This record gives sequence, C-alpha cells and structure tokens, in this order.
Amino acid sequence: MNIMVKTIGFLFLFLLINNVSHAQIAKAENESKLKHSLGAGAGFTTGYGLSYRYMPKRFGAQVNFAPYKNTDVERYSVGLTFLYTLIETRAANLFIYQGNHFFSNSQNVMIYDKFDPMMVTTERQTDSYVNNGAGIGIEFIIGKRIGFNLMGGYAFYRNFTQIQFTGETALYFKF
Repeated sequence: MNIMVKTIGFLFLFLLINNVSHAQIAKAENESKLKHSLGAGAGFTTGYGLSYRYMPKRFGAQVNFAPYKNTDVERYSVGLTFLYTLIETRAANLFIYQGNHFFSNSQNVMIYDKFDPMMVTTERQTDSYVNNGAGIGIEFIIGKRIGFNLMGGYAFYRNFTQIQFTGETALYFKF
C-alpha cells in the first residue's frame, strides 16, 4: 500500500509539473504571437493595394488601400475585412472572413457629336460601388514572419445587384 501511495503521488507530481510547463510554454508562444502584418492584398470584397492586418487573438481586422490619381483619372480602392481564426497551427491558419470593398473610379471621357465629328466635349464620369462578401481562408506560414493568404466565398457585387463566387489573396510580413 505504501508503494501504491508513493507511485500515485509521483504520478500526480509528474502530471502537475508537466501541465505547468506546458501552460508556460503555451503562454510564452501566445505572448510572442505576431499580431501586426503589413503587405499587399487583392480581392473583390477585401479591396486591393497596401494592406495592414491586426490579429490580437482570434478576432482581427484587415484594411486594404490603393489610391491612384493623375490629371485624367482618380481611382480609389478601400477595403475593410473582419477575420475570425478557426484553427491555428505552425504551418497554416484556417479562418473565416467578411469583406467590405468600396471602389470609386472617376475619369474624363471624350464625347464626340455624331453629327459633327469635329465637335468634342469632355465630361467627367464617376463609377462608385460597394462589394460585400464572406467566406473561408487559409494562411500558409512561410518562415516565422511571412504569411500567404488564399480566400474564397460568396459576394454581393456592385451595390448588391449581383451574387457570385469571390476570390481574395494577400502576402504579409508579420511583426
């Protein structure tokens, strides 16, 4: 009986030390998780351009922005995406996302008179719309600080007038 009590006590102590050490390792890994990411993204519902992502825990957000302007054209792509991590591993992360993309294109257009081809007027035309979608994505971890994202789902295009598949991608440097 004495040996049995010692064995149970030893096993209990071993499990306690093992659990405490695993908890400390998990806490250290969680604290060292890289929460910020900077890179480039492109998608119909996430927007395109320079991208910043903040993932403090399971919930996070991403912003994409691409301004373009010259004497004839003004084009803006602004995306705000919400993310929720489902599964997190060292090699890849599985997540769901909900993307919101505002796109605006304004440009000078030459209009020719059909009766007098020499009569040309210039008119400013603007096309602006919102794309909205949701889906699932996977982030492939390349090294410690690089993440490559592929996302797909369904989207409402051009102010909710069309619905179809969507695809998104991004490449990030994590810090």
